[in-house]
Parts: sequence; C-alpha cells; structure tokens
Amino acid sequence: MGDTHSRGFVLAARRMFWSGIPLFGLGLAVAWVADGRLMTWECESTGCRRTAGAGWEAIQIGALTTLVLGVALTAAGFLMITLRRPRSGSS
Repeated sequence: MGDTHSRGFVLAARRMFWSGIPLFGLGLAVAWVADGRLMTWECESTGCRRTAGAGWEAIQIGALTTLVLGVALTAAGFLMITLRRPRSGSS
C-alpha cells in the first residue's frame, strides 16, 4: 500500500474532493432545468397531448451521471483524507 501521508496522496485526495463539489452542483442544476422541459406539448388539429422530448431525456441522463460522479469524487476524496493510516512510529 502507498504512503498515505505523502504530498502527492494528499493533493490527489484534495483535488478529488474539490472537483466533486462543482460537478455535483452542475449536475444538480442541469437536472433541475431539464426536469421541467422533459415533457412537452404537441398540438395537432385533433387536440394537444404531452410527449417526452428525446433530447431533454439525454440531457437529463448526462446531468444525473455528472451528479453521481460528483458525489462519488467528493466521497472518495473525503474518505481518502479521513481514513489515512497512522504514521509508523519509527524512532
């Protein structure tokens, strides 16, 4: 197992944590916007009905994927920092 107190390990964990937060926010914002536009009205001469737009469904799937990736990166970075092995006491 690698040295969990090395500068590179701590830097990678911090980058994972801090890059996960904006990804989570971006995914949440896009999913919120796409949610209202997922169903559209399609009107014909006989009347109007609601239909699902395929483009907005793809955007919503991408947004949810981004949201899950953000949560995963944030959780992994947090766990990497908090669950580090104690320093070996070689004196």
